[in-house]
Amino acid sequence: MIKKITIAVTVIVMMLAFVGCGEKYDAKYVGKWEATGIKINGETTDNFLGVPIGALFRFELSDRGVVTWKSAVDNEIIQNANDETEIKWKETAENTIQFTVKDLNKKNPDETMVLLYRDDKLVIEEEGSSIELKKVDEFTEIDTAALNSAASAIQNFGVTQ
Repeated sequence: MIKKITIAVTVIVMMLAFVGCGEKYDAKYVGKWEATGIKINGETTDNFLGVPIGALFRFELSDRGVVTWKSAVDNEIIQNANDETEIKWKETAENTIQFTVKDLNKKNPDETMVLLYRDDKLVIEEEGSSIELKKVDEFTEIDTAALNSAASAIQNFGVTQ
């Protein structure tokens, strides 16, 4: 009888150990990240066609490997992005993480994006361009009326008014 109880307790302890041994997420990545600048063709700016870059690129990374896009633009396409996609993150190498974006409607294949951790910032580099994000306690307040006007103009005409 004691042998059966010992085996049962051992099995339960091992199961609990495996449940607690999930993937680990480095705390330096967990939190709110907001873009501070974008570099295109060697030129660095803090806005894109009149829209503050920090309003477009805001992410919250959880300690469970989930990414939530927190754009300040009140636009149906952008605001519904989190409903129609699942974004996960994981560390793939030292000072390197990867976002994997999955289309929940299965209309598009999964996409990945590599972010490098440099000088306490996350950097997205793509074809000679880059976006730098800094970790923040709270996202920067944005004048949403002006932002949405600029975003509408960009979406409808490709220029700001």
